[in-house]
Amino acid sequence: MLAGRPHHFAFWYDVAESTGSFCYGPFNIFLNGRLLLSASESNFTLNVIASDLRRCYASLGKLDELPPDFDPCAVFERALHTNGYHSYSDPVFPSHWFSETDEKISAVLDLFIEIEERRRTNPPYGAELSMYSEISDKGWRFFLFACGKNDILLCSSDLGKTVLRHAFPQGEVKRAVEQFLTVEHLPASLSGA
Repeated sequence: MLAGRPHHFAFWYDVAESTGSFCYGPFNIFLNGRLLLSASESNFTLNVIASDLRRCYASLGKLDELPPDFDPCAVFERALHTNGYHSYSDPVFPSHWFSETDEKISAVLDLFIEIEERRRTNPPYGAELSMYSEISDKGWRFFLFACGKNDILLCSSDLGKTVLRHAFPQGEVKRAVEQFLTVEHLPASLSGA
């Protein structure tokens, strides 16, 4: 099934199995006529995706406006940071540092944690389309903005090192989310409504 218009933006899914609490099936995203995810797995928990999208739905009507000459990478990195995510430009600390007792290492880690907290904002920059851990665990993040009479979707699977920029008619993404949330096979009671 499709929610949205695949030549712009759409969710492709099918309910393959439904239990008392969960709906499972394949899921993918169409962006300008192409599937985004490299493989359509058959075990996505569709009502969890719907629950995540339901939480962000209200923010899709109040998009941050971008100037026409915006830098997609800079905008995406700011959106990541204000939403509390790491970006590719953030330092990567060795895992054993977190169990160290060395004062200097602890001071560096504390400083970075403080920096992370300071760059978070409420509300964050950009409307995040959060979608289930199986998609975000693969590194995917999605942020929606306005630019003139278009919606701009910025997405990346590598912490913002490579940012995909897609322009759609105003309201296109919100309409697809709305259609996905109202399909008969994903009852609101199972998706956090």
